[in-house]
Amino acid sequence: MTRLLIAVAIAAVVSLTAILVNRNGSSQLISVRRNALPTRIPATEVGLDAGPAIIIFTESTCDSCQEVVRLIRGPAGAGIPVADVEFGAEPALHRRFGIDTVPTTLVVDREGSVVGGWTGRVDVGEFAAALAEIV
Repeated sequence: MTRLLIAVAIAAVVSLTAILVNRNGSSQLISVRRNALPTRIPATEVGLDAGPAIIIFTESTCDSCQEVVRLIRGPAGAGIPVADVEFGAEPALHRRFGIDTVPTTLVVDREGSVVGGWTGRVDVGEFAAALAEIV
């Protein structure tokens, strides 16, 4: 019951954040799901403590990346540790995990298995469902 309440609360916060971001005139980004996303990235591989995490692969000049990072680091992330893996600082990690499009956002569970992933805009409904799996 507690997990259900947490999942509902996360979904509500993510939905509210998405509405506010869209209302504030953010650019219309296209949500693209790709099958070439990694299937496993332990949080420790990107500098976080072991456990569930959100990993965002970015590039410093990418405006869409900055929008996704703001959304995830804000209330949408629900206190889950976030790693921003910027290409200029960590090109080897981008290559190692086959990341060729930014932003790429991944939600990983305690063991590092990817439970949700997006290139481009994050689908907030799917994001909330992925967070509910790891909470």
